[in-house]
Amino acid sequence: MILNKHKIENILESISQIKVLVIGDIMLDDYVFGKVERTSPEAPIPILKNISQKSIIGGAGNVLNNLSALNVKTSFISVVGKDQPAREIIKQVNKLKNIEYALLNDTERKTTVKTRYIADGQQIFRSDEESVSKLSPKIKTKFFNYFKLFLKQSDIVIFSDYDKGILMDDFCQKLIRFANKCKKNVIVDPKGNNFSKYRGSYFITPNTKEIFKATKVLPNKEKNIQEAGNIIINKKWSKNVLLTRGSEGLSIIGKNKISHLEAETHEVFDVTGAGDTVISLFSAALAANYSNVDAANFANIGAGIVIKKLGTSVVTIPELKNAFSNNNLNFKINDKIEIKKKIRIWKEKNFKIGFTNGCFDLIHSGHIDLLSKAAQKCDKLIVALNTDSSIKKIKGETRPILDLKSRIKLIAALEVVDMVTSFNETTPLNLIKAFKPDFLIKGADYKINEVIGGNYVKSYGGKVIRIKLTKNQSTSNLIEKIKNNKQKY
Repeated sequence: MILNKHKIENILESISQIKVLVIGDIMLDDYVFGKVERTSPEAPIPILKNISQKSIIGGAGNVLNNLSALNVKTSFISVVGKDQPAREIIKQVNKLKNIEYALLNDTERKTTVKTRYIADGQQIFRSDEESVSKLSPKIKTKFFNYFKLFLKQSDIVIFSDYDKGILMDDFCQKLIRFANKCKKNVIVDPKGNNFSKYRGSYFITPNTKEIFKATKVLPNKEKNIQEAGNIIINKKWSKNVLLTRGSEGLSIIGKNKISHLEAETHEVFDVTGAGDTVISLFSAALAANYSNVDAANFANIGAGIVIKKLGTSVVTIPELKNAFSNNNLNFKINDKIEIKKKIRIWKEKNFKIGFTNGCFDLIHSGHIDLLSKAAQKCDKLIVALNTDSSIKKIKGETRPILDLKSRIKLIAALEVVDMVTSFNETTPLNLIKAFKPDFLIKGADYKINEVIGGNYVKSYGGKVIRIKLTKNQSTSNLIEKIKNNKQKY
């Protein structure tokens, strides 16, 4: 079930009571901002005129940032060099709320620094400084001792692997086995094509490129997504898979079962660090005993917010709380052609489509009850409204009370409605034929043979559903009451 604002607030309250242990590769993300006004005479490359720069913690550090922004108590273990970038990382970690940490200094190691060069909001170049090597026995011992200490007081463990040498094969397995022994679930953000080192984890969260590298199955269709997930699960690399699919959203894959969540945004500015946001929110919600689907929905909403930002970013509590009130209604309001495109996508994901129609003039509780009950019968609900001229033909020149633009906005603002359109004819038959919904839904005041389009929907195996209406609720009655009250005064 898709989350609503009330449930988001409940999750935010719940995750403030749990504790997460994060281990993995921390790094420094440097950003150099400027303008490109000419190309170099030495080579066909742009010359960036530096205006400003900033440094923030990245990699596993971005997981820390996300958890801290949501008031989640967090323990953290990582390894850095003994250099200026390491000192800057420590300085920034110390500024975070609710964080205890062990940053182990390795004198043989260079702290990872990624420098991104940004011109006019676009990344034009990146340079990396790093050392990728196995941990020494001495560092491993220190690391494992902190792991045992922090694990006792943690509800869940995140492995944020950026393939910089911390989560190497044998050591990674040692940590997972110990966590399982302590009955603490491990959630892995993987790197590379060797998923066997994550054997025994509870969830693994690859993107489409990562799962393809590991399984050699391209997840471009539902059956392929399930096949790739089954390979991971059957090999026991992880019990479950949360596949991040960019603009296609998220897929939760269990043993021979799959659920898809659509992306929560239509505007992608920068995907840097979006995977960190997903694993942070998903793991925190799981630790607070929410279901896999609720946790994934929570993460999906957060990812939809963060990819609209430039660079390594986090999602905040106010942003999550406002995700619904700030929901862009224009994405719900579409014409027949655009809705047909959306239906094709929904059908590919095996979503059941519901369709209902009406004037919806002066929205009242009866309308809300009808649409709420209709939404419970399907996965996606489309509502079609009569245009103003169409209503006049049916109800006379004094109607509608509210114009089409106002009525559409009110219906689109309802959380239970997924798509809104209008029709100028006196019946919605042309739309029904274009959309071919699985369920044609009307109020029970219509007899089954009176439902326009009912026979057509039943001809291809669809169903006509009649919803029992709320008593004494109609726009006509409401208008009559208003008239009577006016006469009294």
